[in-house]
Amino acid sequence: MNKYELFSSVVQALTSIVAVVLSTIALIRSSKSERDANKPYIVSFLKVVRSSQTTIIYLMIKNFGRTGATILSVKADPAIDSGQLKFENNPFELFSNQLIAPDQTYAAVISVKNSEIELKTRKFSLSITYSDEFGKKETKDFLLNADVATSFDHITPVPTKTDEVAKSIYITSAERLFNHF
Repeated sequence: MNKYELFSSVVQALTSIVAVVLSTIALIRSSKSERDANKPYIVSFLKVVRSSQTTIIYLMIKNFGRTGATILSVKADPAIDSGQLKFENNPFELFSNQLIAPDQTYAAVISVKNSEIELKTRKFSLSITYSDEFGKKETKDFLLNADVATSFDHITPVPTKTDEVAKSIYITSAERLFNHF
């Protein structure tokens, strides 16, 4: 074997090794990208619903991802105080091994304005620990502020030449439409 054949064999071997390494890296990136696109995205937020003169605040947990997850625990800091509603930490404190499917939402009332269920804890952190379909545990923390959630107001026009029942139906319909945005 002469120098050129040896050099050619070495170049071919190195090229093959580089091709295998690049293919492996591409495969790993593609696999990670697919896993990220299909993982659960668990989110918590406050939803304010106004119906006539009543304002209700819901604590929401939703899976915006493409796969399900198992909620292992939900903790609030400080504990949520909702007047007459009695739970030690938050409405979801007993969630343990609770499945949340893609696009599924859990909701709990934590405040009804001007009632015995008035939210006293206006700012709190909700920490959700869950595992995905591969058993990978993840903890997400959400800073929630009821004052911010209720500060976004909208106007519901009220018809003036109708009776009270028609006004109530109109206002309730407008609120329902607004809450679907």
